[in-house]
Amino acid sequence: MTVSCKDHDAFKLSCQKIRMLLFDCDGVMTDGHVVLGNNGTELKFFSASDGIGLKMWNKSGLLSGSITGRASEGLERRAKELKFDELHQGVQRKGDVLAEIMQRRGLKPEEVAYIGDDLNDLPVGTRVGLFFVPANHHPSVRPYADYVLTAGGGHGAVREVIDLILTSKGLLENLIKGFINQE
Repeated sequence: MTVSCKDHDAFKLSCQKIRMLLFDCDGVMTDGHVVLGNNGTELKFFSASDGIGLKMWNKSGLLSGSITGRASEGLERRAKELKFDELHQGVQRKGDVLAEIMQRRGLKPEEVAYIGDDLNDLPVGTRVGLFFVPANHHPSVRPYADYVLTAGGGHGAVREVIDLILTSKGLLENLIKGFINQE
């Protein structure tokens, strides 16, 4: 959904409250394709732009993580590279994992944002402050979304959310200057 001028202030205020960004993997960090090799290997393609966004997110002192239904060595490696605070793979009951994370970290629902693309993301998306869906989301999740992204999964969706939230918090410009100055 596009945020109207009337809703813009409320959306910005919601973004300012976010302390943790969680996301699904397949269809959000990737375009949803899974390549299975003959020898049991699994390949996933991640967005470099999302990676830079997550580095800025980390520099801001904010929390990040993934709750995903599939388990993958590729995601585990990516999570280590990008210093996720939480990684939960092979999850069948995502809402239960969300509740555990929020309880352990002392987070309120309005302090958490989630990016998901399909039905199995609704138990998280409907229990957080902001629920974003990438452009390539399944149509059945759209009515539950707070915001429909212009970027698709694996093509900058995570970065788009990070830029929106960091801009709302007034942090993005200084982070960009940090990259210019190689800080």
